[in-house]
Amino acid sequence: MMEVWEWSWWEPIVNAILHKSVVILAIAAGTWLLLKLRRTLIQNVFRLARFHRKQAETLESLLLSVSRYIIFIISTLMILDNIGVDVGPIIAGAGVIGLAVGFGAQTLVKDLISGFFIIFEDQFSVGDYVSINNGQINGTVVSVGLRATKIRTWAQHVVVIPNSEIKISQNYNREKMRAIVHFTVAYEVSPYEVEQAVHRVSARIVSEMPHLFLTGEDGEPLEPPRLYGLTDVENNALGAKYTVICLVKDTHYWTACRVLRVTLLEELKRSGIAIAYPRIGVDPDVRAEARGVY
Repeated sequence: MMEVWEWSWWEPIVNAILHKSVVILAIAAGTWLLLKLRRTLIQNVFRLARFHRKQAETLESLLLSVSRYIIFIISTLMILDNIGVDVGPIIAGAGVIGLAVGFGAQTLVKDLISGFFIIFEDQFSVGDYVSINNGQINGTVVSVGLRATKIRTWAQHVVVIPNSEIKISQNYNREKMRAIVHFTVAYEVSPYEVEQAVHRVSARIVSEMPHLFLTGEDGEPLEPPRLYGLTDVENNALGAKYTVICLVKDTHYWTACRVLRVTLLEELKRSGIAIAYPRIGVDPDVRAEARGVY
């Protein structure tokens, strides 16, 4: 009789423990399954979206990390609730703590949000040459993180910029660039002579260095070097200012600009067209007086 009574006393406790254990195991199994499914789902989404490889890898890593924490937190709260712990105060406390941290780390939150959009929108990637905030920082992107971006300048200095401080960015590596070169000649030079000299420069560069230019389906440059026109006639009294433009591959932008300047200078010299330089006019009477002629 005593044994029956003892078992009837323990039976509800054992049943409750077994029930809670089964629920906990089910939650653990569901957590494991969700972790596997979320990885497959995220990978398939990025594969179908056809993001750039660097952009996809960064965003995939970010979403996997965030989703893992969310799943673990929810699973932990479900387990605590199953064993009889009141999770209401825990959630409320976490909200208060999160609010306090948010107020104390507003700049960090701004950096993280800005970094996410820089990566998601693919504003620039590692290896791109960029100009930040209207030329305040120019250089090659070393790394793009959620909090900060690292840029190596031409002097090989590494500059770390908080993402929230990046207001304007110019990316020089987006498949095509337009090389723009200005030069100034004396007012006495005929525009026709300048135009013919630019034609000869264009033919020479296209023939000797065709790999610099963007080409169409026929293999011909889409926009070879050409005279854009006479862009300034005052130019601080130096002379007439002309502009030459052409479409080039982004990886050859700096080379194309340099080659275009050198070739232009050589051709202008060969054609007897002098580059303008500052000249000061002197009154004839003053010049005669300086020579001792009265």
